[in-house]
Amino acid sequence: MRRETFTTSGALRLDLRLPSGEIEVETVDGDETLVELDSTRDTEEVREVIDSARIELRSGVGGDEVIVDVQRKRFRLFDLGRADIVLRVHAPHGADVELSTVSADVRGRGRFGSLDAKTASGDFAFGDVGGRARISSASGDITIERVGGDATVNTASGDVRVGRVEGDAVLRSASGDVTVADAEGSVSVQTASGDQRIASVASGRVTMQSASGDQHVGIRRGTRVHIDAKTMSGDTSTELDVSDEPPTGDGPQVELRATAMSGDIRIVRA
Repeated sequence: MRRETFTTSGALRLDLRLPSGEIEVETVDGDETLVELDSTRDTEEVREVIDSARIELRSGVGGDEVIVDVQRKRFRLFDLGRADIVLRVHAPHGADVELSTVSADVRGRGRFGSLDAKTASGDFAFGDVGGRARISSASGDITIERVGGDATVNTASGDVRVGRVEGDAVLRSASGDVTVADAEGSVSVQTASGDQRIASVASGRVTMQSASGDQHVGIRRGTRVHIDAKTMSGDTSTELDVSDEPPTGDGPQVELRATAMSGDIRIVRA
């Protein structure tokens, strides 16, 4: 195992790059950032990869940056004798995270600032992101408990689950399901064959588009809604009182546009 510790008392950005394996990031109290590189199997080649990895602290006017870069060229077809490289980082609360991986599972626990992640395959799960979140994946499931800013998530064949998003959200998946528990701003959801579910939305514009997936959206009580819903071969149903007149009165309003080819559309009160 390789271990490096840095004192990071101000604003902090984590720049993490690992081709394959596992990435675990956790925020804790204090002003230290701990980086550990380990492996599930001890071989000479694995030790060489770990020892040659770049781990350093850069300090500037805007704060500190901790860089962890495991060089991709040192992997032989990403197979180190069936050993996984494990990257663990413990950092102060509020750290911004930028990470890049090809086939690593990623887990983030604690309270983070912003999040920018790119991965090809591997599951991705993060806790509380106070700022914006931008995630791009090819075939992994993506879960985020909370996003305090805007959220942009793109995946090809993985499911997307967001607990609470306080900014605007753009969520896309080709063959995976998309679920949002609580949306405070506008939401745009696009899927090809995946189902879409927004359990509760308070205001803004909601756009839902799918080819063969079902759509479910809950409109928070006390919110007025304008509905434009169309499905070619599916069923459309609503628990709300519907009229041809535009919504009137004060209070929050949702503009809902839902289109589907062969999926059902269901609109309920949250």
